[in-house]
Amino acid sequence: MTSGIPKRKIYPKIYFRTGGSGETTFLLLHGLGATGEVWRETQNIIDEKKLGRWVIPDMRGHGKSEWAKSYGLGEHSFDIASLVKNRKKIIIVGHSMGGLIALSIATGWFGIEIAGVVAIGTMINWNENDTKRYLELAKKKPRWFDNYEEAAARYLKVSGLWGLISPISKQAKSGVIEVNGKFRLAADNAVGTIGGPWMRNLIEIIKCPLIAAAGELDPIVSSRNYKPFTKNVVSIPSVAHNAQVEDPQSIISLINKIQKEGNA
Repeated sequence: MTSGIPKRKIYPKIYFRTGGSGETTFLLLHGLGATGEVWRETQNIIDEKKLGRWVIPDMRGHGKSEWAKSYGLGEHSFDIASLVKNRKKIIIVGHSMGGLIALSIATGWFGIEIAGVVAIGTMINWNENDTKRYLELAKKKPRWFDNYEEAAARYLKVSGLWGLISPISKQAKSGVIEVNGKFRLAADNAVGTIGGPWMRNLIEIIKCPLIAAAGELDPIVSSRNYKPFTKNVVSIPSVAHNAQVEDPQSIISLINKIQKEGNA
């Protein structure tokens, strides 16, 4: 089935949600294959505690954003930086791939000043095998499913959310697209081509405070992996790779910490 495959664009439209009130803007960036819906509980706490405003995008090739001809780190960073050009006191909280984009934006290369970055579960231990794996995935055609349940199960597994959220939740539905009675994942298979060992280089040149955090049980990256490259390292107790879903309050604690340390 090819009729339901989106056209890949040079300048894709980026879907985002925004809300809250206050002087500080929290830019919340999801990980590879996921959507901005993973931040729903964090968003709710920000609103309840009146901590500030929030901006939550779907990256190019993910969720409700359009697919792109390419998925370079700089392209992602330009997309997202453009959403907050006129904001002040911006704190970026990025999960996994989102943390990589957060660091890229925090270099100052994209014309905005960032008050602080929290990178959670971002792979500083990326290697050549990871690159090869995602390049191979990029060559594959989207897989179609006969029903929503199968597609949702696939989405939750590839995004690391299996067992954490209900397959019929709004979060799960955001990762699945229906076309003419068939179902596929919302994310383009090529999105993984953003990957690379960029984190260790970006840490050296960012222009704001950084917290590098990983779940205590994260099978992908450990807080120990960060320690040779940055001093401000946090291990999040009792969670694996998706702290924003497993323990949203831990995200608020990290936000409070980066604000205190950077006087953001």
